[in-house]
Amino acid sequence: MSWRGHRADRHISGMQMRITRIRIMERSGRDTRLRAPAGFDRRGRPAPNPVPEPMTANTPQARAHASGARRIPRSILSAAVASSCAALAHAQEPAPAASLPEVTVTATRSEALVDTVPQSVTIVRREEIERQVSAGSGLGDILGKLVPGFAVGRESPSTFTQTLRGRNINVLIDGVPQSTNRNGARILTLIDPSAVERIEVIRGATAIYGDGATGGVVNIITRKGGGAVAHSTEVGGNLSLSHPADSLGTVLRHTSSGSKDKVDFLFNVAVEQTGAFFDADGDRIPPSGANQGSLSETRSYSLLGKLGYQLDASQSIQLTAQAYKADQDTDYTTDPSVPAAPLRGHKSRAISGLSLDEKEGSKNSLVSLDYNNKEIWGSKMHAQLFARDYTTVYAPYRRHDGTGAGPEVFQSFIDSTKLGGRLEFDTLLSDRHGVSLVWGADHIREETSQSGYVHDPAAYAASGGRVFRSTGQVVTWVPPYDVVSTGLFGQLEWQATAGLLLRGGLRHESIDVDVGDFTNIDGGAVGGGSKRYSDTLYNLGAVFDLNERINLYASYNQGFSLPDMGLTLRGAAAGSSFAALNTQPQVVDNYEVGVRGNWGGTRASFALFWSENDLGARSGGLNAAIVRAPEKIYGFEATVDHRFANSWRAGGTFSWLEGKKYAATGAEIGYLGNDAIMPPKLTAYVEHQTTPKWSNRLQVLYSGSRDRFDPSSTAAYQNRIEDYAILDWVSEYRIGKKGTLSFGINNLLNEQYHSTFSQTVVNPRVYGNTAYAAASGAVLHATYKHAW
Repeated sequence: MSWRGHRADRHISGMQMRITRIRIMERSGRDTRLRAPAGFDRRGRPAPNPVPEPMTANTPQARAHASGARRIPRSILSAAVASSCAALAHAQEPAPAASLPEVTVTATRSEALVDTVPQSVTIVRREEIERQVSAGSGLGDILGKLVPGFAVGRESPSTFTQTLRGRNINVLIDGVPQSTNRNGARILTLIDPSAVERIEVIRGATAIYGDGATGGVVNIITRKGGGAVAHSTEVGGNLSLSHPADSLGTVLRHTSSGSKDKVDFLFNVAVEQTGAFFDADGDRIPPSGANQGSLSETRSYSLLGKLGYQLDASQSIQLTAQAYKADQDTDYTTDPSVPAAPLRGHKSRAISGLSLDEKEGSKNSLVSLDYNNKEIWGSKMHAQLFARDYTTVYAPYRRHDGTGAGPEVFQSFIDSTKLGGRLEFDTLLSDRHGVSLVWGADHIREETSQSGYVHDPAAYAASGGRVFRSTGQVVTWVPPYDVVSTGLFGQLEWQATAGLLLRGGLRHESIDVDVGDFTNIDGGAVGGGSKRYSDTLYNLGAVFDLNERINLYASYNQGFSLPDMGLTLRGAAAGSSFAALNTQPQVVDNYEVGVRGNWGGTRASFALFWSENDLGARSGGLNAAIVRAPEKIYGFEATVDHRFANSWRAGGTFSWLEGKKYAATGAEIGYLGNDAIMPPKLTAYVEHQTTPKWSNRLQVLYSGSRDRFDPSSTAAYQNRIEDYAILDWVSEYRIGKKGTLSFGINNLLNEQYHSTFSQTVVNPRVYGNTAYAAASGAVLHATYKHAW
């Protein structure tokens, strides 16, 4: 079956297989114009005749040498990375930008300097992650604050409506996919930030790792072992300043790493207990948040272990195991008696007395085995095998008033497993002409289901919505179904001239979906079946150095995604069959042009993008069918960072996007809902190295308004979004050579506001005022970290 069989006039199909090489940037979370180190080309490989240090990059001699294509030796690369990390870890004063080594690091499936990638890329380093955690941010909040085009977070395990450029993200941990086809939207809280080395975000449709990245890829890369044996321990706590009582949270983190002979290791553990959350008025926020979960009163455990062995000078293997578990344990729930009208006229309330047999929470575990060979058949090779197991339990809710079919009070949970492998080769085809090829294959098998616990409606009603007593019955909401995908890919890179780099590639993808006959949640019989989809997909991009300061790029990339099969299956009517359901994958065409500049102490970037697809895959609202209308999304992003002196730095980002949906005839239907399109977003920061040991940072997040719909509209996610601004303060003080005290205040001005998500889901087709939860007021965070 062709993925585009419904549109005979489609003349091109594709998937972005951007197999890129990306460099850690001097400013975390910002695009930057980078020059290769003297003597190396833009791909990070030694030029045939290294350029003498005094030679400037814009001379004809330097440009001639820059086109060299030999690889940088691994020993040099490892030494550069190690010295860079050590310098950053022990520096007491910020160094000028020019003093930082220009090193390439692993990004997706190869290496490159950022300015050789014809697509927007953001890299968030460990120092920036630690700084944001000091202000109370989790990974979802961090990405919302630092990554252009990424919708803001909301103190929740859920990523529902947290899109990237208006579309879904594919989240990976060390290349292992964390996203599930039955989109449970809980994929950015599955690892503690202390285990993360950096986060690489490819902004825009891509298929680097296969299905799901119509908005981009978030690759969470964990810390590595090696070096001298070292340990670090961190203890901390946090407290609501608007209502200190019951709000105390605590955290303990520890990391050990090192190597001996040919063996290296890393071990990371984190245990965190959050307190209750309170808004700026001092009122307790319901633990379920805006009906999609909250991180309040939650105990979480995170473990990461790595064991590596150097087989010889060219070969190494590494075993990685990672686990995460979080459970919410609270005596509070959402008050169902909050007035229903007017919508968004009454905030949700918390009431005590909750009795819940099954706790809300998540469990995630993965194991991967990686093999690397730096020289095999004239190529570098990487092979990976992985297994992942995931379960998440949601808060219970009342499905209907007792007159509908199926259970009245219900609590769902998702079970998902993945098994897979990846194989990739990086082959230098022509040293003289700078031509290389990255090629390989992926194979992934996923099995997913969604079931639910049935609770006693009489106990619920008699307790005023406080008691959820399980009847012992478990019903199927989404039957178990298998998704098996196989991809073959190749990506060609050509350094056409000293200043022009071209990339192009293709991927052939085959997907099989299988589901058995099942009984839906209302008791109706639905027929199962099997489907197969396959297609060949393409991409093309170019990067041009206008001069040594300015870098231009343009690209055409394609991402693809199966629709949420579980969402489709759970809405299947009695007597229907899987064969009759509209489950055709969507293909997103993404066009982008951009510019990156570096003027001494100033770095800036600007990207303009446009994406479109013939088949949407949007939620139609609570228990509603998926909306499969054609879509167009367009927008722009800008970043700037400026160093005023060694002690001052400032910068920010701005993102704006819009989207519309269309009928099959091409006629415009209207704007896409707020579940897809975030309001304009502005971020800004200023940093000061107050003393050699003490640094401070103020940062602001402004989420603008969006008002595209008629006030009388009752369609899902079509309502007005009000703007808000949040100011954070982060401070760090070094104690001796091994201790660091970090403290910060999230929402420094104690602003009372509702997140964009809370505003989005409160409408007639989704949730009522019981989901209109306010965000947290001012919260103080403090941690002490000691290296030993």
